[in-house]
Amino acid sequence: MAFSSRVRRRRAIVASSIACLVLVPACGSSSTSATSNSSTASSNTGAAGTPASSAKTSPPIVAEPPKSCSAIPVSLIGPYIGGVATTKSLGPPPNGVSCEFANSSASSIVVVNIGQGGTTSSFAALRAVSGQGGRTVAPISGLGSSAFSISQNGVPGGVDVLTAQGLVFSVAANLPLAQDEALIKQLMRLY
Repeated sequence: MAFSSRVRRRRAIVASSIACLVLVPACGSSSTSATSNSSTASSNTGAAGTPASSAKTSPPIVAEPPKSCSAIPVSLIGPYIGGVATTKSLGPPPNGVSCEFANSSASSIVVVNIGQGGTTSSFAALRAVSGQGGRTVAPISGLGSSAFSISQNGVPGGVDVLTAQGLVFSVAANLPLAQDEALIKQLMRLY
């Protein structure tokens, strides 16, 4: 029963966190993650003497989260929990999905959230919220542009990642953190 209450608490935290990711930038955050590419082209020239300012630039990469839980392959989740028997949408957070995957006995449950619109400041707010209520957050290097793990009393609770494209991936589970990280890496390759 303790596992079930941890999952419910984590679901609530993750849902509010995804909402926080969208609402924090709208509430007046002055942080921007894009850098300016404007420079004076006084002596810069492109090929064949054309000014660099007229050179074509590629459009920015816009990452898109899945539109529904059915778009997340159960073949990715199944190996971590001994097969997926049920998939349930936990309600769409703004700009993403929130999905629960459970094995046949519901002894292993993974909650996956993927949302768009994350910024450095909104992700910092997510980290602060995730570290409340007796939970501990720890930074993870080498995963996305920013990432952290969550645990409570030494029990793993999940991993959250912000990508350079502004997608936020969250896996809440009773799995070892290394498995949460591995699952997020697989999801990041898809979206």
